Amino acid sequence: MEKVLIRPNPTREKTLHVTPTIVSAIRSFGFQVFISDEFKEPLGTSLNGKAAFCKEEQALELCDFAVVIGGDGTILRMAEAAAIHHKPVLGINVGTIGFMSELEIQELWEMEKIRSGAYELDSRMMITVRVLDEQGKILFKAEGLNDAVISKGSLSRVVKLCVQVNEKETLRLSGDGIIVCTPTGSTAYSLSAGGPILEPSSNCIAVTPICPHSLNAKSFVLGADKEIRITPPKQDSPIHLSVDGYQSMEIQPGQSVVIQRSPFALSLIRIKELGFYEVISKKLSNERVEI
Repeated sequence: MEKVLIRPNPTREKTLHVTPTIVSAIRSFGFQVFISDEFKEPLGTSLNGKAAFCKEEQALELCDFAVVIGGDGTILRMAEAAAIHHKPVLGINVGTIGFMSELEIQELWEMEKIRSGAYELDSRMMITVRVLDEQGKILFKAEGLNDAVISKGSLSRVVKLCVQVNEKETLRLSGDGIIVCTPTGSTAYSLSAGGPILEPSSNCIAVTPICPHSLNAKSFVLGADKEIRITPPKQDSPIHLSVDGYQSMEIQPGQSVVIQRSPFALSLIRIKELGFYEVISKKLSNERVEI
């Protein structure tokens, strides 16, 4: 692999500050660097010709892999496009926990292993999330790496939801909402809501209620081949759908959210020989909180 797309988190000044250093390191290993036009103004001068600016769609077609600079949120924003273009992703963590990131900023020297082929690809299943109207017309569609969250709005009222699995009613819920997550997303919001930790290689989907008003409403795990349909009955409280924390819409009466395994998968580049549970233990016991 010789051509690299660099994707920094545009909202964090620290990330933009370290990007020129990362680009210089990547070039020193013999890689050709591309970066989206949207970063030309904040980074053009500091990069000083070390990267070729172009439209991100074009860069994805040209590159062999993408380097995402930030935290897990930055990887999530890159996941759909990278998966659709079949481009693996390497995460460099300058965020908080960074479960999916492979390298810390002080470990850039490890990237030289990619040139020699000393790496593995970690395939992560994704979910397709659709919003359908009463006639079955698709109003919204997204590919998610982490989760789909159906939850209440800014008001403190609870929401009511009906969950069907393969067209059979499985759960009626009253509470703050529900999370449907992939194995990758099981260590995110779902974990905080009491859901199980799933190994990334497992083929399953977890469904986790958020603050349910029932002792019987527990998280459950389904095979990845199942179709999950979530329909809110008529109610006063607004209901919101969020996919991977950044794609969202308000769900109207009569609409349903349908979730199933995506035909796409994201490949994460792995260089270090850390096991999944070793990463979990290390990340959760050394959480960095930035204000």
